[in-house]
Amino acid sequence: MAELVALAADLCALLRELAEVTGCENAWGLRVLRRNVELALASPETLERAENQMDFIEELAEAVWDGVDPGFRYPVAPAATPDGTRAREERRQAIVDRFDELADRLCRQVERWQALEPDPAAACLLAPRLPQSRHMV
Repeated sequence: MAELVALAADLCALLRELAEVTGCENAWGLRVLRRNVELALASPETLERAENQMDFIEELAEAVWDGVDPGFRYPVAPAATPDGTRAREERRQAIVDRFDELADRLCRQVERWQALEPDPAAACLLAPRLPQSRHMV
């Protein structure tokens, strides 16, 4: 949980910077992600439950990888000079690469965690049976 809260602070700064270089602060995926990040920062206890942690990671991955929502692919706002515009584009790409790296790392962690967790359906089959369950009624 502490790792996700610290990550939320980093994401907040990255979202702010991405909005500055592109002007895309109103893109749907970015707004949803910003809301989730702000919630995690304002109420870190929301990330105590595993389901909420996975939802947070899923929202991050959707915002970064969803090809339908162009939020992370907006062109940069033009600068006063071509070199300034080029520098903005390089920074935008570095931000998007960082988001991609974070989403990929967190998704891999979730996959590893899920691989260690027994299947809930199988778990109930492995649970000890009550003695009366052997008798047919």
